[in-house]
Amino acid sequence: MRNNQDRLGLGTSDANIQPSQEPPPVPASALEFIVPTEIVDLPSKGVFYPEGHPLHGRETVEIKHMTTKEEDILTNQSFLKDGSAIDRLLQSVLVSPKMKVKDMLIGDKNALTVACRIHGYGEAYETGFKCPSCGTTQEYTFNLEEIEVVDYEENAEEYDVRLNYDKGTVTLPIPRTNTQLELKILVDDDSNAFAKKKSRKNRFVLSDYYTKIIHAVNGNSDRKYIKSYIDSMSALDSRYLRAAYSKVIPGVDFTAHFECNSCDYEADSEVPLNAEFFWPKS
Repeated sequence: MRNNQDRLGLGTSDANIQPSQEPPPVPASALEFIVPTEIVDLPSKGVFYPEGHPLHGRETVEIKHMTTKEEDILTNQSFLKDGSAIDRLLQSVLVSPKMKVKDMLIGDKNALTVACRIHGYGEAYETGFKCPSCGTTQEYTFNLEEIEVVDYEENAEEYDVRLNYDKGTVTLPIPRTNTQLELKILVDDDSNAFAKKKSRKNRFVLSDYYTKIIHAVNGNSDRKYIKSYIDSMSALDSRYLRAAYSKVIPGVDFTAHFECNSCDYEADSEVPLNAEFFWPKS
C-alpha cells in the first residue's frame, strides 16, 4: 500500500516537521482606523472669548467626520428625550477635548452644527417647507453649502454698533428713541437655560429673551431698570432690535435659495431646522 502521506508531503518524519511560525502580534495602534477631519471657521474669530478660554484668539476648530459612534448618539432615546443629543454629538466630533460645546458662543456652535451635518450627511437637506407666496407645503431640498457666516464687523458699521471684545458685548443705538443698548453675546449655556424656561412655558416670551440679551440701557445695568425699559419698548424698536442683533453678533446666516414647485416664487429663505436636519429621510 502506497504511503499517501509521503506522496502528499504530509509525512511525519522529523525531517518533514517544520517549526511553527506564528505571525507577530499586531500593535494596538494598527487597529485604530483614522477618521478624516475638517477645519471649521468660527464666526467670532475667537475675539469675544476671555483670556484662558480654549477658544480665545482661535479662528478655527478641527472636527472629525461623523461615524457610527455619533449616529448612536443621535438615536439614543435618553438623549433625545432630554434634548442633549445634538450637544453630545458636537462634543463627540470636536478633536480637542479642552473645548466644550456648552462654553461656545451660539454663533460658533451653529457654524459647528452646519459643518458637522454637511460632512456627515452631505449638503443636500430635504425637508418640508411652506412657500411664503402661495402657501403650498412641499418637500424641498436646500443646499446647506449656501449658508454663510455673518460678517458682523461690516454690519456693525452699518448699524453704528460699538464692539467690546473684552466684555463680550455690543452697544447698539436705537435710532427712533436715541437709546443705547449694551447687548450680550450669548454662550450655549445661556441659550440652553432660556430654552428650558421656554419649554416649561411651552411658548416663546419675547420679554424673557430681551432680559437675557440686554446687559445695560444707556449705561444702566440695574435689572429693574432694564425690565422697565423692556416693558415699555415700542413694537417698532423691538422689531429693529431683533433685526439688528442677528446681524451685529457673530453667527450664521441660515438662508438658502428656494424655488416653489407650485408658483413662480423664488428667493433666499430661512432654512427650517427640522428633525430631518440630523435625521435625514434617506
